[in-house]
This record gives sequence, C-alpha cells and structure tokens, in this order.
Amino acid sequence: TAPNNSRLAGPRLRFMPGMMDVPLRYLEINLEILRCFVSGMMSLQKLPHELWYCSENRSIKVPVKVCQEYEAKVASLAERIRQRSPPEHRLISTHSLLVAQRVLWICTAAMSDNLGLFLLVGSLQFLVAPYSFAVSLMMYTMHTCVHCLGHFCSALVIHFLPVTLPSWDVEINNQFIILFLALDFMVTAYFALVANFDGYPKQFPVLKTLHHMVYGTFNGKGFLVLLLLMCKGRSFNLAWILLDALLGISPLVNNFLQESILAWESLFYHIHRMQHLPVVYEHAHRTHHHLTDGTAWDAHVFSGAGFPEDFFFLLQDIVVLRFVGLPVPCLTYRLLKHQLANKDAHQRREAPYEHDEYHQDHHLHHRANYGFNRPMLDLVFGTYKRTEKKWIDVNNAMYKKELAPDGDMVIHMKVNKVPFPELSKQSPAGWQIALAKHYFWN
Repeated sequence: TAPNNSRLAGPRLRFMPGMMDVPLRYLEINLEILRCFVSGMMSLQKLPHELWYCSENRSIKVPVKVCQEYEAKVASLAERIRQRSPPEHRLISTHSLLVAQRVLWICTAAMSDNLGLFLLVGSLQFLVAPYSFAVSLMMYTMHTCVHCLGHFCSALVIHFLPVTLPSWDVEINNQFIILFLALDFMVTAYFALVANFDGYPKQFPVLKTLHHMVYGTFNGKGFLVLLLLMCKGRSFNLAWILLDALLGISPLVNNFLQESILAWESLFYHIHRMQHLPVVYEHAHRTHHHLTDGTAWDAHVFSGAGFPEDFFFLLQDIVVLRFVGLPVPCLTYRLLKHQLANKDAHQRREAPYEHDEYHQDHHLHHRANYGFNRPMLDLVFGTYKRTEKKWIDVNNAMYKKELAPDGDMVIHMKVNKVPFPELSKQSPAGWQIALAKHYFWN
C-alpha cells in the first residue's frame, strides 16, 4: 500500500500561500505605484504647461477640478499602501540594511568587475526595500527624459559627422577615480564652507557638519564610485566631450521637452510626491533625508536622490560606458555644470538672506516644497511650506496664489531677473545663441 502523505502535504500546501503572500503584496503595490505614476502624469498633462516653463511675468489660470483629480489619485494610492503593504517589524531598520547593502555593493565593485555578480549584489536592495524598485524605475524615467535623450541624440549626430575625432582617450584607472572624486569633494567643500552663487553657506556646528560631510558623501557620491569602479580599465574620448559641448545637440532636445509633460519640473514634482508616500519613503527616499536641513554634501549627482533610487540609471550608464565606449551624461560639460548648481541648491544660506530657500526648506520640513526650480505646482496643490507671505520669492521670481471668481485658482509670476535663469534647461551652444540673436532678436 502506498504511504499516505496527505498529513505532510496538507500543512505544506497551506504554508506556501502564506509564504508567497508577502512578495505578492509588495509586487502589487509596486505595480500600483507605477500605475499612479502614469495616471498622475496624465492628470498633470491637463494643467497649463506654463506652470513649469514660464519665464516671464504672467498670470496662469488653473482648473481646480484637475487639481482635485490629481490629489484623489495620490491619496487613493497612499491609502492603498497603508491597507495592503505587509507589516514590517524589523530588529534592524530598513535604512541601516540599505546602508549595509550599499557598502557591500561598493566592496563587490572594488574587488571584481564581474557584471553578473554586481547585478546580483545590487539587486539585494529590492529584498531589503521592495518599493525601491518602483521608485528606481520612476527616477530612471526622469533621468532618461531629462539627461539621456539629448545625450543619445548628440551621440548619433557625432557618429554620422564626416569627421574623425582625435583620440584623446582618458583611461578610468585608480588614479583617475581618486582625482575625480577628490576634485568633486573639494568643489563640494567650497559650496558648503566658503561661498555660494548668491550668498554664503550657513555654518553648522562642527559635529553636524562632519556628519553631513561623511554621510552626504556616501549617499551622493556612491553613484560615481560604483560607476567608475565598474568601468575601470575602459576609456572615454575627451575630444567627444568637447565636440558635444560645442555642437549643443543635447540642450536642443532637452529644452524642447521642458515645454511638454516630460519636463523636469513636472516629472520631478510628481515623482517627489510619490517618494514621500508612507512606507515608500522608508524604502527609498529617506536615505536622502536621513539628516535634517540641507548642505552641499547632501546633493546627489542628479538632483535629489537617495542611493537606492539610482539603480537603473546607474546600470544604464555602466553599459553605455563599459560596452559602447560612449561618455556618460554625468561626465559631459552641461551635466558637470548642473552638478555645481545642485550643490548650491542644497546648501542652506547664512542669514541675513532675503529670498526663500526653496529646496533647503524641503530638507527642513520634508513634506513640503516638492518642486525643482519653480514653486508653482507646490502652490497649486497646497504643498508649499506654511508662510504668511502674500508673495514668495524663489529663484529670481515672485509668486502668488489667489482664487478666481469662478472657483478656479490663479498663479501670478513676476520675474526679478531678466533673462530668467532656467535651472531646468541646459545652456545652448554659442553658435545657437548667435543665430537666435541674429534671426529672432534683431
């Protein structure tokens, strides 16, 4: 007679669904986050696009129904996360586990250039913080639209140009990595301790400054460390970077997108709101907010990102540099300039300072000031920090919100500096400016 295994099989079959319930619920919420990302962008598409590209005095009427539609989607997702997210009772915090995983990842890259092993160790972050998967995909989307599309278009143009570039190859070796990181550290120290573009940095107590210096460098520069370690022994052509700067193809593409729904301002605001959702925040963006208030040390290579959020665009840059031999965006002239602006934008100013410290205050209040350069979407959705001011002064412009007689709202913008500094746009090439002056401004 065959043995009766029902007593053994029964408990196992009842146990396995319980085992699968947690990963399936994490997968479900990841998909919900990505669905809300797309759906929320479709709602923002219905708003006047001047909210994220206007650069002159203007009053912009905003339909309240669209704002309510967007807010309902974000609130519904937040409630869904609270209801369906598996309970987390950990002896070690998610943040500490993410830090340990990042250290392990850097050690792996330092000891081996095996890409499979690198991917395996990097993917551990999704076990530690499952929602970092959806956040990383959203950040990759923004990175691709804002930085990579123009970069790849420039690469295509240069590839088909009937010229042969000189081979000014720069090898990524230990000396280059140390020199590059040391130079970046010194520039960051300048913004954090010496001077900023429009004032002087606030001097925090020594221990707080050292804490930001150590942790901020770990968080913000881990991307560069991993990228350069995994591309060690490869080279990039400095002549290509110089020609890319002279041609200015990348800003043509980037600046065209800034007037669409794929603009940096709209993507940044929407993704940033979702990064601060319950539980999602702990799984990803909290690493960027681990320390209170903002310093230049806290600036990531690409705007405000925590180290679990750069997974996919880090992999893309490794593939591009390691296998294609194309310089990656963070090594190009215009993105190096952006990194300077990013350090400056994170640094708290020394009083007296007459302007609102827009992004610095986000690092102080955390659940306010989600925008990148213009605060208009924060005003529209009521996420600007609490203030008694009728007009707020942010990045060389004044803004005010008021209700229209028909119940909609109006956002007023008054520019303080002409031409208005477009922080979300890239600088055109010199020949493009000359042509514009000749054909359009005369």
